[in-house]
Amino acid sequence: MSILKTTLRIAALSLVAGAALVTPFAAKASLIDGLSLRVGGFFPSQSAFRTLTANTAPGFGVEYKLPFVPKVFNGEHWSSSISADFYLAHHAGVYSRYIPISLNQVYTFEEYGGKTPYAGFALNGALVGVSGGVQPTVGRYGLGLIVGANFSKSLFLEGRYDWYDAHKLAVGNPEGFRVIAGIRF
Repeated sequence: MSILKTTLRIAALSLVAGAALVTPFAAKASLIDGLSLRVGGFFPSQSAFRTLTANTAPGFGVEYKLPFVPKVFNGEHWSSSISADFYLAHHAGVYSRYIPISLNQVYTFEEYGGKTPYAGFALNGALVGVSGGVQPTVGRYGLGLIVGANFSKSLFLEGRYDWYDAHKLAVGNPEGFRVIAGIRF
């Protein structure tokens, strides 16, 4: 249980630090503008990691659109955001943790059938660990592809596939699909 508490403390401190950095830039706007709360699942594609999670790991997270970061590409349909998610699975007596933190660049297409699809890419950093001495928590870097749809101004569904550097990971590479549903404020 102490591993979970430590991980949650790190996530909370990261969110507080992020809010402290954003506050001066957001003084003219509400702090929750651009904030999204998300729930979803992680579906590993590598068999070693899939075995540890019993094929899926439920999770939750936050995303914040960055109004003060220049867009990588020109155009009003591009947006930049940062997201942090926490996935935890318990299987065969061990806890598997996967905590991806992503810098996202997304292009939103024109509305079609009441929905606005979007696609993009992400630069990822992740903390990966398994309890019981199987794999200490380590950091890894990677890339991701993003596709999704906004069903209204606030509801969305998103799919991601993430690739990571698997150098010296005892549990295999945490690459795989993430499916996320959320609400934007």
